[in-house]
Amino acid sequence: MRNNSRESLLKMHRQHVKAWEEKNLDNLRGLYTEEVIVFNTVPPPRFSDFKTFENTLQQYFGQIKEVSILTSNIQIEVQGEVAWVTSQYLMAYHRNGDLLRQNGRWTEIYRQEKNEGDWKLIHFHSSPDPLEQVEGKKRSRR
Repeated sequence: MRNNSRESLLKMHRQHVKAWEEKNLDNLRGLYTEEVIVFNTVPPPRFSDFKTFENTLQQYFGQIKEVSILTSNIQIEVQGEVAWVTSQYLMAYHRNGDLLRQNGRWTEIYRQEKNEGDWKLIHFHSSPDPLEQVEGKKRSRR
């Protein structure tokens, strides 16, 4: 049973990444719980429900084009009805005519719903790699 949960969670992680790449709010809405807490994906740095997050995403998605996200070093842990998926990501996208790239870390926390047994995303945090930010500051000082 544990392996089935891990396979389901890996599939959900891939669906989550794909929904971001496609900028598909309907697919994101299907993955998240209404009371999801989201940190640091797009400003402002914290959202305490999906509706507020969705409103900001509509504006953000309108500004970016051709999003590509590659996740690696994916690790999945399951503890009863709670599970988490961690990974590193490389994101590339176009904004205002510029190609931008960002390395970072991505954490998803899921809860298994009692009624259906499906996993739902209850917490999401992505942020740029701290090492990349330090290197960027060093380069800008030169």
